[in-house]
Amino acid sequence: MTTDLLTAADLKALYGQGLALVQAGKPEQALPLFGRIIEANPTLAEARWQAAKILADADQFDRALDNAAVAAKLRPAEPAVWITWADITALDGRREMEKTFLDALKAAGINAALRLRLQDRFGAQRKASRPETGAAPKAGLDHIVALLDKEAFGPAQAEGSALLKLHPKSALLANLLAVALGAQGKTEQALAGFQHASRLDPFYAEAFLNAGREHERLGQAEAALRSFRAAIASAPGNEPALHAYVVMRNQASLPGRALRYAERLVAEHPKSVQGWVGLGNTLTLMRDYVGAEVALSKAVTLSRGKSAEALMLLAQAVSHQGRDDQALDFLDRALAQKPDYSMALHRKATILQMLGRFKDADPLFRRALELAPTDGEMWRGFVTGFKVKPDDPIIPQMESRIEDQALPDRARVGFAFALGKALEDAKQYDRAFTYIRQANETVRKLNPYDMTQRRDEVAAVQQALRGFDWAGTSVPGVSDAPVVFVTGMPRSGTTLVEQIIASHSRVTGAGELALLQTACQKLLIGGGGNSAIVRMLANVPVAEMAQVGQDFIRTLTDRFPGADVITDKSISTYMYIGLVRLILPKSRIIVVRRDPRDTLLSIYRNRFPEGTHLYAYDLQDLAHYYATFVEMVDFWRAEAPDAFTEVQYETLVSNPEHESRRLIAAAGLEWQDACLNFHQTTRKVDTLSVYQVRQPISGGSVKAWERYEADLTPMIDVLRDRGLLPD
Repeated sequence: MTTDLLTAADLKALYGQGLALVQAGKPEQALPLFGRIIEANPTLAEARWQAAKILADADQFDRALDNAAVAAKLRPAEPAVWITWADITALDGRREMEKTFLDALKAAGINAALRLRLQDRFGAQRKASRPETGAAPKAGLDHIVALLDKEAFGPAQAEGSALLKLHPKSALLANLLAVALGAQGKTEQALAGFQHASRLDPFYAEAFLNAGREHERLGQAEAALRSFRAAIASAPGNEPALHAYVVMRNQASLPGRALRYAERLVAEHPKSVQGWVGLGNTLTLMRDYVGAEVALSKAVTLSRGKSAEALMLLAQAVSHQGRDDQALDFLDRALAQKPDYSMALHRKATILQMLGRFKDADPLFRRALELAPTDGEMWRGFVTGFKVKPDDPIIPQMESRIEDQALPDRARVGFAFALGKALEDAKQYDRAFTYIRQANETVRKLNPYDMTQRRDEVAAVQQALRGFDWAGTSVPGVSDAPVVFVTGMPRSGTTLVEQIIASHSRVTGAGELALLQTACQKLLIGGGGNSAIVRMLANVPVAEMAQVGQDFIRTLTDRFPGADVITDKSISTYMYIGLVRLILPKSRIIVVRRDPRDTLLSIYRNRFPEGTHLYAYDLQDLAHYYATFVEMVDFWRAEAPDAFTEVQYETLVSNPEHESRRLIAAAGLEWQDACLNFHQTTRKVDTLSVYQVRQPISGGSVKAWERYEADLTPMIDVLRDRGLLPD
C-alpha cells in the first residue's frame, strides 16, 4: 500500500493497528501509522488527535500543537480534542501558545462549564486547582486538613471516610482521604483514592501530584512521571509538580527534557529555592557550568546560605570550572549546615581525590558510605581511589549489598563496577568479570543505544569536511594561542599523555573541557546536533570559523588567567582535527593509540558519567565504535596528514624517556626532566585514571585483555573481522 492509494478500509485498518500499538505501550511505533493516515487524508481528526498526544509525550510540542489545533478545527464540538489541546499547551508552557489556544477556545462548540475550566488553568487555577467539594462542609474539610498537619493520619482517615460517604462527589475529600491512607503506608488504597479523586474532577492537579509521589515511593518511575505531567497539564504553574518532574528527569539523566520545566519553575516562582536548585542541577548535568553557577548562587542567596543542597551543587559547578578551593569552601559551608550530608561528604572526598589528596579523602568517603550504605555510586567512587587488598572487608560488604533483591538497578550498577575493580585489584579475575558483565548489562538495559547514531554522526562530519582545501585556506582573525589537544579513545592513555605534557613548567593542564568539539559540531551540523542536517565547511563564513576559536580561547583565558600553554584532553577532538588547526593554527594535536583489546576492556570495566559513552556497555558495540575512531583518524591522515601526531601507548610505557621527549617536541616545547616525573605533578586530575596517574609509569596494564580473552570473544571477533587487531 502507498499512502496516495489508501482506501477507507485501509485507513480504518491502519488506525486500528495504531490504537493497538498505543495500548500496548508502543506509541513510537504507532506514530508513523497515524502519519500515513494524515498524509492520505488530512481531515481525519482522530488520527490528528492521536498523533498530537504521542508527540506531546515526547516533548515535540510544535508538531503536537499543530495537530491538536487542526483536530479542534475539524471537530470544534468534541470536548476530548479541546482537553488534549489544553493539556499540550500547558505542558509546552509558552505564553504565546496559551494565547493562541485561549483565542480559539472562545469559539469552541463545547459547554460553558468545560470552557471555563480549560480557561482557568491558564488564569485563576494556574498554580493550584480548585477541586470539586461535592457540597462537603468547609468545617469538616478544614478539620481533616488540621489532622493531617498534625500527622494524626488514623483519625484523618476515619473522619474522611465517614464524610465521603455523606458527600461522595467531593474530589477534595477523596484526595484528603487518600493522603491519610498513603501516610500510613496503605499505598494501594491511597492510589485508588487519588484515582477516584481524579475521576470526580479530571482537572485536579493536586490529586495527580499526590499519585505521582505515591508511585515514586513505590519505584514506579514511568507512572510517577505520567502523574506529574498530568498535574502540570492541569495547573501549568504548580510549583511542587514542576519541581518533582524536574528532579525525576534529572535522576534519569534526561536534563534536556527537564530544562523546559526547570526554566518555567523559576519564571513562575522566582523566589523558589528548590526551583533555582533544580535549574542549577539541570544545567550542571547539561555541562553548562557557568549557567549552573548563576542559578545555584541565586538559590544560596534566596536561602540566606542555609540550603546545604544549593551549596553542595554550587561547589560542583565551580569545581568543574577549575575553582576547587572555592568548591571546598562551599562544601564546608554545606557541611556546617548539615554535618551528616552524605552527598557533600562524597563530593568533598571526590575533589580531594582528584587533587591527589587520597589520605584526606579516605575518611570522608568512609563516613559518606556509613550514612548512605546502599548508594552504589558512592562505593564505586571510593574504590576508584586506591588499590583494594584481598582481605579488605569492603569486598564482602559490597557483595552483601549487591545481593539485596530490593536494591535499585542504578545502585546495583555502582556496586557491580566497584566489585569488579576491587576483585581485579585482588587478582580474582574470574569473579571480577562476573560483576563487570553484570554492571554493563544493567546499564545497557537502563540506557538502550543504537550504533546507527554513531555511524550517522561520522558520515555527517566526513561529508561536511571531505575535500576542503586545508593547506590553502587561511582564516583571518584567528587566535594564535598555543593549545595542545590530546585526543583518542577513552582509556587509551590520553590522561597519561596529558599529565606528561602538563608537568612542563610552561603548561597548564585543563583536563577534558569538551568545549571546542561541541562548538565545531554546532558549526557544521544543524538542528541541535541532528546529523541529518549538514552544512559543508566550504559554505561556512570564515568569520564564523574565527569566532569559534576566539570564543574558546576567551573561555580558556577566563578560566586559566596567565597560563602560557594549555592542554585540552577532550576525547572527541579527533573528529575535527583539520577544523581545529584551521581556527587555531598555533595549536598542536596529539592522537593517542592503544591496542584496542586493552582500550575497550578498560572502557567496559569502568562507569562513565550518566548519559555519556552509551556505546560502552556492549562488547560488540565497543568494537564497532572503535572502528569509527580508526575511520576518522584514517580520514584525517588522508585529508590533513601534517595536522596531528600519533603516539602509541605501548611504546610510551616501554620506552618512556625516548617517547616522552618525542611527545614534548610534538607539543612544540623544549625538553624538561620534570616531564619524566609526571606522577609528582599536583594538578587536579578529573578522570577515571585518578589513582593510576599519580603512580610512576608502568606497563602493568599492557595485554590486560589476555586475562579475559574468552569473555571478550564477541568484541575480539568483531575487531578481527574488521581487520582492526594489531599484527
